[in-house]
Amino acid sequence: ESFKFLNSAALQCYSCTAQVSNRDCLNVQNCTLDQNSCFTSRVRTIGLLTFISKGCSSKCEDDTENYYVGKKNITCCSSDLCNVNGAHTLKPPTTLGLLTVLCSLLLWGSRDL
Repeated sequence: ESFKFLNSAALQCYSCTAQVSNRDCLNVQNCTLDQNSCFTSRVRTIGLLTFISKGCSSKCEDDTENYYVGKKNITCCSSDLCNVNGAHTLKPPTTLGLLTVLCSLLLWGSRDL
């Protein structure tokens, strides 16, 4: 009987591994008692592919890391099913601006061919 009480007090988080859509990350995971946070990890590659992973964590810290081939963003929260949304990524105007610059460079460079 006391086990049911402890189990019901455990955190619940959405869980998935390397999905391309947040809609594919709606599986519910029952966390262990030492896992007191939910996380969302979003890895965006230069080719604009995005991979989302979610789950329970005993040590979670919000973090953003830039790599040569892309960007990794981790967000944490601590209430049941709080990781329903994807982690923050580049805002659309930033992405659009980068694409505009890239296209301009490609067009400008092709005139010399």
